[in-house]
Amino acid sequence: MIKINVITVLKNSYPIYTLKILLTFLLLSTTFFCKAQKAYSNADNVKDFEIKKILNYTSPAASLNQIKKELTLIDFFGTWCVPCIKALPHLTELQNRFRDKVSILLVSVETEAKLIAFIEKRKPFPFAVAVDTDNGISGLFQPPSYPYTVVLDKNNTIVAITDVASLSDTLIEGLLSGKKEMVTTAKISTAKNVAPMPNNQLSKNSTVALSQQFIYAAKTGDSITGLLQQLNNLSYNNLKNDLVTDNAKKTFWINIYNGYTQMLLKKDAEQYKSRSKFYKSRQIAIAGKLFSLDDVEHGILRHSKIKWSLGYLNKLFPGKTEKELRVDTLDYRIHFALNCGAASCPPIAFYIDETINTQLDIATNNYLHSEAAYDSTKNRLELPALMSWFRRDFGGKKKMKQLLKQLDILPSQSDPSIHFKKYNWDLYLSNYKN
Repeated sequence: MIKINVITVLKNSYPIYTLKILLTFLLLSTTFFCKAQKAYSNADNVKDFEIKKILNYTSPAASLNQIKKELTLIDFFGTWCVPCIKALPHLTELQNRFRDKVSILLVSVETEAKLIAFIEKRKPFPFAVAVDTDNGISGLFQPPSYPYTVVLDKNNTIVAITDVASLSDTLIEGLLSGKKEMVTTAKISTAKNVAPMPNNQLSKNSTVALSQQFIYAAKTGDSITGLLQQLNNLSYNNLKNDLVTDNAKKTFWINIYNGYTQMLLKKDAEQYKSRSKFYKSRQIAIAGKLFSLDDVEHGILRHSKIKWSLGYLNKLFPGKTEKELRVDTLDYRIHFALNCGAASCPPIAFYIDETINTQLDIATNNYLHSEAAYDSTKNRLELPALMSWFRRDFGGKKKMKQLLKQLDILPSQSDPSIHFKKYNWDLYLSNYKN
């Protein structure tokens, strides 16, 4: 048998600099294809994977095959995610009822310290928690939203992708008995409590990354003093240069708007009694300049629109700063991402510039499935009030109907009358997908 040393052949056939290029290309190609792995989906067989760090378990590390039972529930979880936390009692009931046949694993991209603190506050905590800061497990399943629960059978085949709230005793019993038709009852929730997922990897754009850190701290109760100083100490030129694309601008300013709303109202909820003053007050310190919530929403994110003009009128003389920082193109989906502190506001999510379009699509779908209602008997469509306030942003009523049809909320052949709901202005802090 002749043994061939590939490196020797290449070295003898090509100049050394060409060899380096070829090897670099091969390395990058391998890395690319590894990272581009397709996410597991329904009916896929999941290969055994390593759980490098697992909390609240009999050992500090494990593998899928070590923890699995007849059914294995892999629940992607966040301490910031209220529906995830609200699902814990139901998960506990399922575990108690099916203890010998069902294994439950929570997976979180958050730090070990934060997860340990969370578990300590809730002792006795009945679930093992995988610390997935390197996205080793999340990367396999690539959950597009939280909550997100994957159910595996004893052969590690995915038999359902759903959320915990949809996992009834009947469904579990059906899956345990091998009735695959039971899967049709388990669908990804389209309720308001589904959230674009967070990502533990910060944006490569340092300014956008700062906004991510800020919204995360504002939501989870971490200290934000240092982050506020960093935001105010940003160089204005760096702010402009880092926020060049609309994706970067939308991500940064949505995170800032939502983070500041929560921070300001948690600090002094009395401000909310005079909402007009609250939204106009310049309390947001970024790059040595002060902005109001209205400045951010209507000036920067809505490309200098006049607030109460149904979206039809632009400001005649917007300021220089506003013109330099605003988006080039208004995106109606921002209305399903901004949280003003009211009960009818969209829930808060982490936004990431690399995936913001997917996230905004999810936010739009979830909010409208929750808030829009079609009555076929009366041929009447009820839409959230914010679509009335900014109707030109949505392209008018005709475009609204088209959007609802695209989301399968409205039958494709229908042409209903549109009515707008009243807005619930009750203060509702920490609306983290409640």
